[in-house]
Amino acid sequence: MINMIKSDIKRLLKSKGFWFSLVIFIFIYVISIFMQTSAQETGTFSPTNSAPEPGFYISIDIVVKSLNSFATMFGHSFGTLILGIYLAIFVCNEYSSGYIKNVVTLPNGRLTIIISKIVVAAFIDFIIILLCYGIGLILGHILIDGFIVESMDVLLKSSTVMFVMTLALFSLIIVITTVFRNKIAGIILVLLISSGMLQPFLTSLFDFIHLSFLSEYTLSSLFLNSALVEENNIIKVIFTSLCYVIVYNAISIAITQKRDI
Repeated sequence: MINMIKSDIKRLLKSKGFWFSLVIFIFIYVISIFMQTSAQETGTFSPTNSAPEPGFYISIDIVVKSLNSFATMFGHSFGTLILGIYLAIFVCNEYSSGYIKNVVTLPNGRLTIIISKIVVAAFIDFIIILLCYGIGLILGHILIDGFIVESMDVLLKSSTVMFVMTLALFSLIIVITTVFRNKIAGIILVLLISSGMLQPFLTSLFDFIHLSFLSEYTLSSLFLNSALVEENNIIKVIFTSLCYVIVYNAISIAITQKRDI
């Protein structure tokens, strides 16, 4: 199992698609920060540390001046989208290349396939969080007047929330790509969930069946409100995300164990 995990990590690091995805993510994140600088210099918007409506931004309608705001509002959203798309491609390539047929013949090969993908997903997740805060810290100090770095306690809580939410979404991507063996399904899914575009439909669905309170616990809702998580809701968000991680990966393992590869 350890050898399989190492092999997948090496395959990830040797993948041009992975590095290209990182470059695209970094480019968009840096552009977002530069747009903040431009907005601050023109004086068009009032500087604030409060979080605007979360989602994907191509224009700046409010100026943020703190590290955590950069990471949660800009870096995390784009990082999850871009690297989530790559993860779907990475998993599906095993099926299209026939690589997975060689792995299942190994002892506990079917179980190892999913566990190694979980580790790869967690590794990508960690890279996203690291870049979100690392790039934000460097450019924030250089470009933003009065740049604020929150306490380590705040940063750790926010990074933990983002990590488990992203791992939950990546686990769902692994399920979908395992079921359909199609990267398009995974790409569409990560776009709908990470952007929050799916949430209005889910809200209407739960309202229709008179279970509206459940709409707060969907992955789409968690991502839509990730920049607005309050102190007293952090545990709830982390616990909900971990439940998704466990359930999705259990489903992936069950499907892989029973289905012909």
